Amino acid sequence: MKRIIDSHAHLGDIFHENRNISFKTNVKKGDYEDRFIRLEESGFTLPLFTGAEDDLEKVIDGGQFRCWESTLEQLTAQLDESDMAGVVLLPCLPNTTFEEYLAASMLEPRIIPFSAADFSLPADDMAEKLKKDIGRGAKGLKLHPVLQNVRLLDERMAIAAEVFWDRGLPVLAHVGIGQYYHDPCPWPVNNQYGDPEDFFEFCDRHPGKDIIGAHMADSAQDIVDNVKDWSHVYADTSFCSAEAARKAVSAMGAEHILFGTDYPFTHEKYNIAVIEEAFADDPETMDLVFYGNIARLLGI
Repeated sequence: MKRIIDSHAHLGDIFHENRNISFKTNVKKGDYEDRFIRLEESGFTLPLFTGAEDDLEKVIDGGQFRCWESTLEQLTAQLDESDMAGVVLLPCLPNTTFEEYLAASMLEPRIIPFSAADFSLPADDMAEKLKKDIGRGAKGLKLHPVLQNVRLLDERMAIAAEVFWDRGLPVLAHVGIGQYYHDPCPWPVNNQYGDPEDFFEFCDRHPGKDIIGAHMADSAQDIVDNVKDWSHVYADTSFCSAEAARKAVSAMGAEHILFGTDYPFTHEKYNIAVIEEAFADDPETMDLVFYGNIARLLGI
């Protein structure tokens, strides 16, 4: 088994409530135009958007279809194909839960479940729930300001994060302004809550805390330029080309970059090929990115 842990992946439908996708079997690929394939096969050098008039609609459809095919059976096949040691699963309440991912980890021991804060609860109850999740095996916290419709700078985000930091566990935050649903969206979503400026300020408000910026390896220099003390800030390589991965290491150092895929939006083998290309002449850096850094953060 290779020393590779995907630090950023999902299982099931992270966009809609009550779609019980994770434990279905024999799910076949849907009949849709998948714009993500072109991106993957290019080694993440081609843009996701082609310039076509229907770009946004096709990308939204492709992302949602990929989630509907994101079953435990398919994820296990991905891990087997690439002979991987592990995968961190990031729930996105209210659509996917820690309980769902914990159950999956009992069936597939390579799964490392994170938890998510339930912002529908009073702050004290939310924190108590997260403490219980840690006791049951949560190895970190996922914050998704857009899908959870709570700004990263909201005090409740800090309350949730402190529960994990107090126990030496990392917090991973989504960063990026993107549209996930066709207009009009039937529930409250604020795409601007993914603004990188909020992430930079969140890091400044919590110096010395282990914070992972999702999708941020491609913007590693921005972290260096905008966060006063980024010594405990990390970035994952999802949607990252080999050149971008090398630049990320140059900007932040090899100890701050984590291998991530954002599966099912991109598949493991394409991302692994990117990191192998990027650091073919530097096996020590490759091992840190693939395994060493996330293993250290998770205490495994």
